Amino acid sequence: MTKTIAVFACLGLAACAGEEKKTESGATEAQKDSSGGAAAPTAAGVDHRSCDPSGKKVVEIDVNGDGKPDVWKYYVSAIDNGAKVDVLSCKEVDLNFDGHKDIWVYYDNSGNITLEEFDLDFDGKVDLWTIRQNGKIIREELDTNFDTKPDIWKYFEGEKLVRIERSSKKNGRVDVWEYYEGGKLDRIGYDDTGSGQVNRWDRAPEDSTQQAPTSDASGAPNAPKAAQPTVTPESGQAAAPAAPAPAPKAPAPKK
Repeated sequence: MTKTIAVFACLGLAACAGEEKKTESGATEAQKDSSGGAAAPTAAGVDHRSCDPSGKKVVEIDVNGDGKPDVWKYYVSAIDNGAKVDVLSCKEVDLNFDGHKDIWVYYDNSGNITLEEFDLDFDGKVDLWTIRQNGKIIREELDTNFDTKPDIWKYFEGEKLVRIERSSKKNGRVDVWEYYEGGKLDRIGYDDTGSGQVNRWDRAPEDSTQQAPTSDASGAPNAPKAAQPTVTPESGQAAAPAAPAPAPKAPAPKK
């Protein structure tokens, strides 16, 4: 169950809009460090005081009925058209019911989600950050080696994936750029020299109408399927496959 929840959370990954000015290498201007290399994008900033219960209305929900809260909602007071209203500022969730919070969701004054934080491996540390503007996802940051530092950044425009940046060496430096067109991978740039600039490109292969042969558990290509029995409409019984035609006889030797 735990692994299923973590995998499900990973599939929900999203990323950031390309509003920054891009260089020819694919890195953004904000990502160029003093040495000329491609530094990692700046981490998303958030006011974690949104989840501070002080001065807020706190609503606790017991999802699994074990007598312990699993969801916490924090509300701040605001005035809307002269009336006092409660506005949701933060929501926390204990996803696997172990008594520890695993998801933190932050809202703006209009009720739109600005940031979501996920602890995918339930070790008490955030591994996935989803950043939104006006409720729409613009960037997603993922820590794949669980060292509390993101090494994959996904960027979105109109909530469609346009670019993925990776630190393949998990050192905080981007060295792989993937570009998407119409939701499909178009090209990949690589920094093989550590300069922070693309020195090698790969184009995405064209779509093929031919289906690749499947393999069995051993890894060997599957053999053609044997003839399947047919069902006669009269009896509803399976008829035996037709017997193969006899092999032609060899001509008799001449006397």
